[in-house]
Amino acid sequence: MTATTHTPSGSTRVLSLTNQSGGAGKTTSAVNIGACAADLGYSVLVIDADAQCDASAALGYDEPDSMTSQANLYDVLTGAAKIDEAIVPALAGPHGDEHTKVIPNLSLVLGSSSLEEAEQLLAPKTGREFWLRKQLDRIRATYDLILIDCPGNLGLIVVNAIVASDEVVACVKPGWKELRALTRMEAKIDDIRETFSAMGAQAELANILIVDCPTTRNQGAVYDDSQQQAKEAYEELVLPTVRRSPRIPEAYAAQKVLRFYDPVTENPTKLTDATAASATDDYYLVTQALGFTRR
Repeated sequence: MTATTHTPSGSTRVLSLTNQSGGAGKTTSAVNIGACAADLGYSVLVIDADAQCDASAALGYDEPDSMTSQANLYDVLTGAAKIDEAIVPALAGPHGDEHTKVIPNLSLVLGSSSLEEAEQLLAPKTGREFWLRKQLDRIRATYDLILIDCPGNLGLIVVNAIVASDEVVACVKPGWKELRALTRMEAKIDDIRETFSAMGAQAELANILIVDCPTTRNQGAVYDDSQQQAKEAYEELVLPTVRRSPRIPEAYAAQKVLRFYDPVTENPTKLTDATAASATDDYYLVTQALGFTRR
């Protein structure tokens, strides 16, 4: 298995962050990779496609459904709004707080709890698997990187995300059960690509991101062993791992990405595995491993 060759300069890349279950670090990874890429000089859009709205909350919008004058992804799904009308600036801190800052280069398509009804709304539509792709065609050229935070299942929204994407990043925790599920996830991604390849679907499992990793052997030898097994099985597809850190839930509670909550080493482009000292550093390494180096 070989790594995908990435050429971010001059073309938009669309990445879906997936796992068929919740709690796998998809949202944390989407918003923090997005924030790191934005800091490195790229124009980034995060799409909150999960009814839990965690990406929206992490980027400053705790209750997007309460913003009655602001469109969200559900409004786009129902045809009440165009996708560009659902885009808001990403924030470091709660929306409306006087201390909150706008994050340069980073935008967000707001989620909605009503996305729970997405399966029923999409099911009868012709070309239902291409709804999100058609929406992204409207705005794709505006961004260098579009990250789709997927719900924890393999339903129609996730199928839409994969069809709309160039690459899929599987987010997993370092346990035997979680890593075994990669085989099923890869098979599903391959099936979607093969089914819709004649209509332009091309996404494949491009990378694996292992999150919530113990930092010492005595925290869990089985986790360390399973990480090694993943690296042996998937080789170059495995991105730098993200450590277990109390800063991650703290940052989410503060509605800030790690870059603002727990600032990175002074020059993130000089980070190495040996010098990375925090989860913030880890996400800079992940972002740069994806091909987004300083512009």
